[in-house]
Amino acid sequence: MKRMRELSEEELLELESEWWEREDESNLSWINEGVHLFENLSRKNQRDINYREMLAYLLLQQGEDMKLRQHAYEKALRVIQRVVRLDTDNARAYYRLGFLYFYKEAWALSIDSFQQALNCRPLASRNRLEKEQEMKAHHYIMKGAQMILNESLQKVSTIPSSDLELFGEIKLLMEELKEGLGEREKPYVLTVNGKEQRYLTEKEYEELSDPYENENCLIFNQLHIQNTLILLNDQDIQITPKYVTLLELIMQHPEGISVEAILQRKFRNSKNPQNNLRRAIGRLRQRLEPIDPHRELIQTVDGGYKWNCQREYRMFKHTRDVSSDLLLD
Repeated sequence: MKRMRELSEEELLELESEWWEREDESNLSWINEGVHLFENLSRKNQRDINYREMLAYLLLQQGEDMKLRQHAYEKALRVIQRVVRLDTDNARAYYRLGFLYFYKEAWALSIDSFQQALNCRPLASRNRLEKEQEMKAHHYIMKGAQMILNESLQKVSTIPSSDLELFGEIKLLMEELKEGLGEREKPYVLTVNGKEQRYLTEKEYEELSDPYENENCLIFNQLHIQNTLILLNDQDIQITPKYVTLLELIMQHPEGISVEAILQRKFRNSKNPQNNLRRAIGRLRQRLEPIDPHRELIQTVDGGYKWNCQREYRMFKHTRDVSSDLLLD
């Protein structure tokens, strides 16, 4: 039997067709098989941007533990770098690149990638950013600039005062910047009922995310995409990485979110997106059932889904965590 590397593009496309018939994005073996398949298709036809985009998408899905996830991000970074070299107007590729660099704490490269994404004018609609993604790009440009500024201030603060006197204006600028940044670091973001947002200090986060101190308040605590908990009083369940992004997307839209919007954000590369979404919703409902056995927390509404929680719900996330954005956008 020929190895996959030895197959022609036509033979690989036959394998692709069979692979899609077994589509199951919750199955890591299926994803790994797809990665191998599209790596070979990319080698056979280096000009086909679709192969590379699909490969990047699958690489971002790859891995259930942190070590595998980081390895996947490194591979995805190299793939998407090739994508933007081949298609310099692919806004989505630059956008994904921005998140990958942010995850690696390469702030300047992240800022540049997000700016490129905003400046691109792709002809194909699938390569354009949606309005929400444009707002996210602006946010992470400012966030990256803030990280650079904080690191610069920390470095300058270690310089002897006598050296700073050599250029006195630097001291004035430091005072101005510190005043603008505020005295307290707030590393967490809280979203209440999907809409109201504010930053929290470490102490505020600990107080507001404690289920025993906040009875009858449902808590979505994303310590990391690999460690995401839903808590309500004495009940707590862990949400697997495959479903964190879908649940977060639904909870962020308390007025409801259309099936089309979910498919565009999470299942756009799927051959059978409707079936994949229905399967994911069903498994997510089963996972959430112990939290409130008498209520279906994900409600089917006309044309979409809605978070059906009658209690206040709080969503917590670290400001540096972009893991769900990497998998969603």
